[in-house]
Amino acid sequence: MIRYFRFIFMAPGVIVHELAHAFFCWLFGVKIYNINLLRFNRIAGYVTHAEPAGFFSSFFISFGPLIINSALAIWLFAQVGWVYDWRTLLYLWLGIALGFQAIPSTGDAQSLWQNANHNFLRRPLVILFYPLVLLLYILNFLKRFYIDLIFVLALLYVAQKYFSQIL
Repeated sequence: MIRYFRFIFMAPGVIVHELAHAFFCWLFGVKIYNINLLRFNRIAGYVTHAEPAGFFSSFFISFGPLIINSALAIWLFAQVGWVYDWRTLLYLWLGIALGFQAIPSTGDAQSLWQNANHNFLRRPLVILFYPLVLLLYILNFLKRFYIDLIFVLALLYVAQKYFSQIL
């Protein structure tokens, strides 16, 4: 029962996560073979695409969910006020769901790692981005210790502290 509730609760975040990958594939002209936005499985969604030509495009395809999900979560959290009506609860739910799904997966890290290795001989400065690949692996490991919850709370704090008056 809890698995089904969690699946439904997190579904918007998974969908936006996969659409973020697809958006950056489209933006950099990387062919998409298959998109599965949501499924009730261990892997909730995926985007199968051709290998990007360069590391820069691979970086944005892998980190796309972190960029887009986080930005949208901040925007949604900035809409949350002290009066709790249905809109406030909707913004809060969507912000939480998007924030929880913002951290790229280990599959995203593996894809970025492979692309960095393929581009290393042509562009040795790619080595500067290896720590970012390591960061993705570390973040996924730390999900066991609820780093994604801490991330969502940080997004909520930033949105309320810095963006609630602006947006």
